[in-house]
Amino acid sequence: MATGNVTDARKRFIGVWTLESFTERSDGTQEYTPLGGEPLGFLIYTADGFVSAQLMRAKRESFKTDPWQPGATVDGVDLARDYIAYCGRYEVDDESSEVIHLPLVALLPNLIHQEQRRSFTVEQETLTLVTTLRRPNGSVVASTLRWRRCPA
Repeated sequence: MATGNVTDARKRFIGVWTLESFTERSDGTQEYTPLGGEPLGFLIYTADGFVSAQLMRAKRESFKTDPWQPGATVDGVDLARDYIAYCGRYEVDDESSEVIHLPLVALLPNLIHQEQRRSFTVEQETLTLVTTLRRPNGSVVASTLRWRRCPA
């Protein structure tokens, strides 16, 4: 993944974006909201090619004990439930209208060093990212995330 000068393509992405919606659709089924109807999140693109994504379900339930204390009984799955997080590098491919995220750290280790390709559209202050994934059972899931640029 190349780094270096800020390209015109990259300039459209630079800044902080807040999550407006996150929907999924699998093989023509009804639309589903994986993080609920009012997801929260930030997507940050820097001029030097870094991206950070943090998404979560609103009103996540607090734990009764500190999960970081030795001997805590909170399951790691509970910590990760309804939360998506990674940070790494990005590139913009204008020819294919794709932004490619390359996570270097991630809540889900399976994402690390795995290109995450998203088709994109940028309209005024709205960024829409769409990714398609084929699940092991053969079904195809399309995820659509709509982001709004944060005011400076």
